[in-house]
Amino acid sequence: MEDETRAEHTETDILYIRQGDQKDGYAEVRVQTDKAAAYATLYPPTPGGAFLTWGTVSQRIADFGIVRGVLEDNIQEAIFKANSTHQPVKDVLIARGEDPVTEIPEHFVIRKDLLERKPEIDPDLARVDWHSISAFSIVNAKDPIARRIPKVDGKNGWNIFGEERDFPVKNMSAFSAGGGVIDHPQGLFAGKSGRLSIDSSGSISIEEVLVLKKGVDFSTGNITFPGDVILQGKVADGFKIYTGGSLIAADVVDVTEVVTRKDFIVQGGIEGKSTGAARVGRNLKAKYIQNCRVAVRGDIEVSGSIVQSKVFAMGSIRMGDAGKIIGCECIAIGSVSALDIGNPRGARTWIRCGTDFTVQQELDIANEQLKVIAVKLQKAEEIYRDEPLEDIKKYIDELKARKSDIINRIPTYLPRIDKNDEAAVIVKGTAYPGAEIEICHVPYKVTKAVKQTVFKLDKLRGTIVTEPYKKS
Repeated sequence: MEDETRAEHTETDILYIRQGDQKDGYAEVRVQTDKAAAYATLYPPTPGGAFLTWGTVSQRIADFGIVRGVLEDNIQEAIFKANSTHQPVKDVLIARGEDPVTEIPEHFVIRKDLLERKPEIDPDLARVDWHSISAFSIVNAKDPIARRIPKVDGKNGWNIFGEERDFPVKNMSAFSAGGGVIDHPQGLFAGKSGRLSIDSSGSISIEEVLVLKKGVDFSTGNITFPGDVILQGKVADGFKIYTGGSLIAADVVDVTEVVTRKDFIVQGGIEGKSTGAARVGRNLKAKYIQNCRVAVRGDIEVSGSIVQSKVFAMGSIRMGDAGKIIGCECIAIGSVSALDIGNPRGARTWIRCGTDFTVQQELDIANEQLKVIAVKLQKAEEIYRDEPLEDIKKYIDELKARKSDIINRIPTYLPRIDKNDEAAVIVKGTAYPGAEIEICHVPYKVTKAVKQTVFKLDKLRGTIVTEPYKKS
């Protein structure tokens, strides 16, 4: 029997509550090691013994030091059950402390999609285009980056002996606004477009220049970036690059599709493997262009050669001192200058100057549409003669309406195509037979090799004239 109140409580604290005689009902109280709760087992009296009473139990618990969170209803119900059923009642929760509330500091929760660059797989698709999966987190100006989560205050708890339990503080990832990021009461927002970067201290910043040290491949996916891109490695087959700024490449660029809003500068060459295409918003500069389709809204400057390509410029095309244009179609609003045009083997090389290629393309598309409509219309009319059905008649009328619309539209292109009758083709070396020159739709075929010649438009006679090239 243990009748004295304990001043200290250990992991094996057990309180025995008896009333005097061995036959009387009694209880055993066990305290959890963390003093957060106490459980009791209550025993009924043996024949001739006294019943266990609430007064005795409550007093002994208090004397033992259990003063907080005492569950009186649980104790009284257990006493009644033990006394009435004459069976022990085990593991009754008789006291429970209050756990502390963890304090959560104010913090930021970053958008999940910005942290996890995983493919979104459509189960209805037969395959995933792994080229399109990017390893970079790209944001646009004003995009939300992270939500601000307000502080949750902590609250101390207490154990059943009335001792206070200090609240813990949760350790949260510390993110903060770095360069290009706006710290707003609601969270963090992109102050400009670019690549999201998080350093080791948790500072979030926006990089306006994307540096691709290892090139573009499955590790990066296709590149779509609002700023400038610096390409220091190769572009693997099938990968595309779209940039809202300039693209600067240190090596040869294998083009599947490249689109830049500003300049495209290549220290090596541009290779398209016949199907590659590049669209440049300002100027293009490269060592050479081969087997590629290139459309540039500014000037094209190539130090080496342009071979087996289609090149369009809204400015001028300037080749280097050794620059050659061979087996190509080149259209420019400005002038075209090169060392050689064509080659001794007679490769067909077509140079068109003074012409806006964008309008020319619209005209070419319109003419091609007319050809297609003419074929369809002829077949439909043949069928209608044999079987004059109403739906065939309606189809013929629709084709005629489309044909009329295109025919009426074509004259609007013509005044806009030829924009620069001062354009010239400058040959510093040789123009070979097989080269065809056109200035503002006035043609000239090179039938014999000519050297150091400038081809110009004689506006009065409507012909192409030549004059010797003079090195300035």
